[in-house]
Amino acid sequence: MSRLAARKEPASARKAAPAAGTQNGSGAHGARGAAGSAGARQPAGSNGDSLEGYVFRSLEQYFANLDGAKPHALHEMVLGAIEKPLLQFALQRCDGNQSAAADLLGMNRNTLRRKLQDYGLH
Repeated sequence: MSRLAARKEPASARKAAPAAGTQNGSGAHGARGAAGSAGARQPAGSNGDSLEGYVFRSLEQYFANLDGAKPHALHEMVLGAIEKPLLQFALQRCDGNQSAAADLLGMNRNTLRRKLQDYGLH
């Protein structure tokens, strides 16, 4: 079936994502926020082995471990936790060549250099 035909498929014919439930023992450990509330769903198309699935489960665990404390700067925390190892991986994969790493990442070389400096990876 073509991608266009798949898009025109009625929503009722598509499979719903399974409920995330309490994976990895994150069950009844303290108060849970919105991302870790009972009955929360993983984003559509994510399975347990995808990067998206790992991030989702990690966030559920983070909220479970807060034990009622209010999270702060979640976006910045998650981006920093993902972006720094991504930059390190790209540099390693490209044998330290920043131009090649920037190309691999789909960003301008100057942007990569600034991010490397921000994370102390220069």
